[in-house]
Amino acid sequence: MTATTTAFSTAWAMPSRWTFAIPPVRDFLERHTAGCERIVDPFCGRSELAQYRNDLSWDGGLEAEMFVRHLGARGVVADCVLFDPPYSPRQVAECYRAKGRTVTQGDTQDAVMRKRVRAALVGILEPGGLALSFGWQSNGFGRNWETLEILLVQHGGAHNDTICVAQRKPVLPLFGEGAAA
Repeated sequence: MTATTTAFSTAWAMPSRWTFAIPPVRDFLERHTAGCERIVDPFCGRSELAQYRNDLSWDGGLEAEMFVRHLGARGVVADCVLFDPPYSPRQVAECYRAKGRTVTQGDTQDAVMRKRVRAALVGILEPGGLALSFGWQSNGFGRNWETLEILLVQHGGAHNDTICVAQRKPVLPLFGEGAAA
């Protein structure tokens, strides 16, 4: 694979459970969503940025994968997807408990959930569309996607950094596309 030029920057900000309310993250979102008309956010929390948004904590909120698959069945094609799931098994458990659900070990195995939701998002994202990922790692949607920018937001002390990744979906289908690499 050939090397690409990726913008990399750092910023410092106080942490917040509402990722998109953190000023450098909000700036990152504004930069990358400018001009996007069909944004999907299956873990939106309080954010109203996306035209298609969902959160398990809402009345009527769905599991993220189910929400994205319902959009696909309705023919929704996104030009930008946002991927900001709970970052840790503890956060997943807190979300489920807040809904009055019993939390199982399977629920907190978030690697499986992340893979399934990313695959569903890939399925509705148009070729050349943008995927913006947020979390504690920089994999985003995979190494075969063009990485446009990585923003490392430092929070100081014992807080984990928030890593923001902007990627473009390949225009030509890749072997095995449908599952994030």
